[in-house]
Amino acid sequence: MKKNTVINWIWTAVLLMALWFVMSEKTEPKFLIIGAVSSMLISFVCLRTLTLPGQKTDKLYYVAAMNPVKGIAYFIWLIIQIIKSALYVAKVAVIRMDELDPSIAWFRADYDNPAASALLANSITLTPGTVTIDISDDGIYSVHALSGKLREGLLDGSMQQKVAWVFGEEIHFEIVETYEIPEEQREELPMAGLKKGVYRGKKIS
Repeated sequence: MKKNTVINWIWTAVLLMALWFVMSEKTEPKFLIIGAVSSMLISFVCLRTLTLPGQKTDKLYYVAAMNPVKGIAYFIWLIIQIIKSALYVAKVAVIRMDELDPSIAWFRADYDNPAASALLANSITLTPGTVTIDISDDGIYSVHALSGKLREGLLDGSMQQKVAWVFGEEIHFEIVETYEIPEEQREELPMAGLKKGVYRGKKIS
């Protein structure tokens, strides 16, 4: 095995062993040995399946490989954002319904690592008030936002850059001009309602 492959194998085996220990709650030596051996075998079998090619390059990425310190720091930050957004959405739903302004926003975040793209998409969806609708092959995200405040927070690029930081990538982030909507659909859109990166008032399938 190559050095990186061995590290990925050990890292995955440790994660599986930790999961096995938490779920089984067995501390007898016999069960610990069975769990360790099983974790090592399963991680070895899954190595190739969990290795994905880059989206812009031929570089190979292991989906479970990230800087653990950065990963923990990011998930703490994400939990804080989820709590703040949940409180805001609850306030809008109960007290400030006039702030509701559903819209679709588009931005480009061209990660090479597929795991980074998946983490960003899921982070957006986990944050109350925003939902990832689609990701194009060239890194354009379509996201539904419940209000203008949530949309602006999404389009400031902070979450996108933090995900890039976790995976050690440099990305090109930009707000996209109303995405490449097919001609037949674009003709039906009220162009006066289109803004940079934002579309209101009509669902685009």
